Amino acid sequence: MSVVFALQVTAVTPLTASTASQHIENQERAAARGVLATADANDTLKAALLTWNESARSFYNASARGYYATGGPPNAFGAALNETFANRGIAFNVNVYYLSPSGQRKRREMVHLGEPSDNAVTVVQTVTLYDDDHLHFTNGTAMDTTLSNAAYFVPDLDAASNVYGVVEVEVVVWRM
Repeated sequence: MSVVFALQVTAVTPLTASTASQHIENQERAAARGVLATADANDTLKAALLTWNESARSFYNASARGYYATGGPPNAFGAALNETFANRGIAFNVNVYYLSPSGQRKRREMVHLGEPSDNAVTVVQTVTLYDDDHLHFTNGTAMDTTLSNAAYFVPDLDAASNVYGVVEVEVVVWRM
């Protein structure tokens, strides 16, 4: 009788699995939002964006394809991504979106760990870059080179303004 009662009380519907999946997606979204907000607040996100190797035309220590393929970038932002996601079996990509001089929306991959699943979540943070922002080495040390005189992947769309450009940093997270 107890088993029959327990089965009648437990509601198993076709949506039960998707409810659990939605809960996991909400947790991943909140974690990604937290990583981006914290990295933006303490400027490690901007420092990661500015860790640019002009001669290689890619992020410092990136793969031959120009992005990080084994985890986050080798800086504080990458450490936060790895600690929050990679060490828990959660994959992530980081994309940077910017406008070209013709007004087209372009994408530069910063981290590419694979193709997202159907249950991937996306979080975006806007970052304003200024003409006097300095490029960085991977250890976070600023170089003498500023964006206004650098060969950077984001173009300076308004040379008359001290705003160099506005980018959107997108973190895509999914369970492996």
